[in-house]
Amino acid sequence: MTTNKKNQKGHSESLPQRMERLIGSVKKRKVKEAADLVFDSWETADSDESYALLTEAVELDPRNVDAWRGLMNFEPLGCEEEIAFLRQLVALGEKNLGKKVFQELKGHFWGFLETRPYMRARARLAQRLVQAGRLEEAVTEHEGMLELCPNDNLGIRYGLMALYLALNNLEGANRLFREYDEREFSATFAWAFVLERYLAGDSDGAAEALAAARKQNPYAEAYFSKAKNLPKRMPGAYSTGSQEEAMIAWDILQTAWKKHKEAQVWVIGQCARKKA
Repeated sequence: MTTNKKNQKGHSESLPQRMERLIGSVKKRKVKEAADLVFDSWETADSDESYALLTEAVELDPRNVDAWRGLMNFEPLGCEEEIAFLRQLVALGEKNLGKKVFQELKGHFWGFLETRPYMRARARLAQRLVQAGRLEEAVTEHEGMLELCPNDNLGIRYGLMALYLALNNLEGANRLFREYDEREFSATFAWAFVLERYLAGDSDGAAEALAAARKQNPYAEAYFSKAKNLPKRMPGAYSTGSQEEAMIAWDILQTAWKKHKEAQVWVIGQCARKKA
């Protein structure tokens, strides 16, 4: 940690230190005012203004999870420090909601505005754990979010599929295939099924799955066979069968495919055979 040095925004405290101080010192939370400032920070294109709004928000309500999560974009932490801070935010979100809310809203969590800061913080924690290579911990977070919200408005199932395959958990992967029957219109699930069949030792099934994946999205093969690299700026949206969908599918699943290099070698060989 670099707590004795100023960060890029001029604060001598780290975000965890500031949160601890403010939570202990603010006597009366101004919840609505802080929430309005966070919303305004999302609406402005000016980064300095956004930072100022988020800073004011945490001073008015130090328990505003979205405000602290937003400040992380301006005051980055080291990998382990960020994971620890995100765990604090998730715990703070749980405390804000209370046990009764978890009991009453479980199964429909994203459908209520008050639950969303918690879900956003937990999703970021899950993503950071994946980036840190802590895959088993990331599975726990993904599974927990899906249990709270099976409708999966955040698309947690796609990252969880990649984790199951990376960890060779074919039972988990097949459960997701059953619960979310998307192979015909999702490049992510179509290419996940190719890898699942390969890992299961079903060479004929893998070849059939590959043919179906090619048909579902003709652009994806270039990324999965390493013929193309992802762009520096990823698309924010996509349509089924598009180049953008192909990029996003590889971005999500590359954790799994890179864990099983022999599967990628097989795909490259299949692509070469197709061209020949």
